Amino acid sequence: MLSGFSCLWRLDGRLGRGTFAGYLLLACALLLVVAVIAERLLGLTWAEDADPRLFVEPIPNAAIQILLYWTLLALAIQRIRDTAFPVLPVIAVMAAIELLEYAVLPMLMQARLPAPLETMTPVGGALSIASLLFLLLWPSATDRAPSSAQPGPSRRSDAAPPPPA
Repeated sequence: MLSGFSCLWRLDGRLGRGTFAGYLLLACALLLVVAVIAERLLGLTWAEDADPRLFVEPIPNAAIQILLYWTLLALAIQRIRDTAFPVLPVIAVMAAIELLEYAVLPMLMQARLPAPLETMTPVGGALSIASLLFLLLWPSATDRAPSSAQPGPSRRSDAAPPPPA
C-alpha cells in the first residue's frame, strides 16, 4: 500500500500532468492531516495568519515544513523531468522566486494579497502561481530528458574497456 506513496518522496522518475495534480492534492491533504494530528497530540499552537510558519513551536514547525518542502520538491522534480526541461536550472529559478517573495519583496512592497494568501505580495503571488501553472499545464515531452536518459555504453560501469592500441 505504501509503495504508491513513494512517489511523494523520491527524486527519480517522471509524472504526467494528471498524475502530478493528483499527487499534489494527495500530498496537501496528507500534510494537513499530519499537521492537525501533531497539533492535537503535542498541544501545538497555530501561528498567526500573516506568519508563514504553521506552528509557534520551532522544532515541530521545522519538522513539518521540511516534510512539506521535501514532498513538494520531489513532486516538482518528477514533473519537470517529464517536461524534458533541465531540472536544476528550473528548480533554481523556482527557489529564487520563493526567496524573492519571502526576503526581498516584503521590504519593498506594502501590498498583500487577500486571505488566505496574505503573507504574499501580488508580484510574488503571481510568480508562484505562474510556476504552479507551468507544472500543471506544460505538456509532457515525447522523449526522455537528457538527465534521465540511459547512459551510453562508454559511460556504463559494466562496459568493457576499449582494446589496447
